[in-house]
Amino acid sequence: MRRILFVLFACLSLCSYAQAPLSTEVVTGSFEALYKKTANLEIEYIKIHNRSEAEFAEYEKDWVVDKPEVEDLILQNANAALKSVCYLNFGKESDWTVKVVVTTISPKGDYSFVVQLIDKKGEIVGNIAGLFGKGGMFGTKLNLIKDGAKSTGKKLGTILKKYI
Repeated sequence: MRRILFVLFACLSLCSYAQAPLSTEVVTGSFEALYKKTANLEIEYIKIHNRSEAEFAEYEKDWVVDKPEVEDLILQNANAALKSVCYLNFGKESDWTVKVVVTTISPKGDYSFVVQLIDKKGEIVGNIAGLFGKGGMFGTKLNLIKDGAKSTGKKLGTILKKYI
């Protein structure tokens, strides 16, 4: 009887642990203007491990060093998923900016984020909310965040391609 209860408990634990959050995309505006264009990518972090970015950088000293790598992983994976529908880069002059607002990064490296399309005047012309990127299972906090960055970049590229 104990074995059955143990196996049942283990299965339930694994099933609930493996589930990703349900994603319900909420889209407003249009992203069609990005078709065959180059856009800047901006990334803003609201909460990382229930801390502001500044608090997290104080807590995790390597964040300052690893942040550019995290953002580069998002960029590379997004461009790979976009497959030339449009191209994202950092810091180049462009008529369009794709802003990723990372609302939370969980301790497992799961990202919850919103994507905004901003025109040259600074006005938001498109918005996609309710997006998630899956983090890792094992490793340091920053390795889990990097795993989540790969998934987030892929999701970003896939979702932009869908709505362009």
